[in-house]
Amino acid sequence: MSCLSELNLGPVTPPSASFSSCLHPGARFVGSQLSKGKKYNVEAVIQTTNLPEKTFYGLLTIEHLAEEVPNSTTFFEAEIISRKFPFTTGKWDATVEIDRSHWNELNVPSKFPNYYKDSFDYSALETADHVFMRWKEKFLVPDTTNSSASEHISFSGFYYICLRKTTGVLTGYYYQGTSERFQLLELNYVPQTTFSSFQII
Repeated sequence: MSCLSELNLGPVTPPSASFSSCLHPGARFVGSQLSKGKKYNVEAVIQTTNLPEKTFYGLLTIEHLAEEVPNSTTFFEAEIISRKFPFTTGKWDATVEIDRSHWNELNVPSKFPNYYKDSFDYSALETADHVFMRWKEKFLVPDTTNSSASEHISFSGFYYICLRKTTGVLTGYYYQGTSERFQLLELNYVPQTTFSSFQII
């Protein structure tokens, strides 16, 4: 059973070594993001999934990213790399060179040497141990305790992501044209005993 399998929404035994269902509603990842020499605590929680359409949605919380904002939470949309969402981004100011430099950092060429070619067989990703994605922050979740948060937080960029299914380790790099290059995101899946929210199967 892979991370992208259909899921039972009832109580389940938490994944162990296989982390077989780490992309599901309620899935939680915790870790950090490195930016300008500083490490920030990060939590990502998946809210809903539509795996047949290669998408899911969630909340991304970063602690103390701006001095004026203790915690910032954004709503993000994830695109799972597939024939529908190829390795070439084609938007968000990402050029082919930007794409290739970030996918190279995530070691895509060592697993799929021809990933950048139009003839690449995306069906090979379905059974791979790694899930490649893009996470795009869409908007800042309102914080009634800090109405000025949006003035200090930018979410115009996006993340290049690689999730290893057998370990639940998620690695990513943030890209935004005017920001520091290759801001490292490192998260780990937190097993749980029940799933919440809903998914479309």
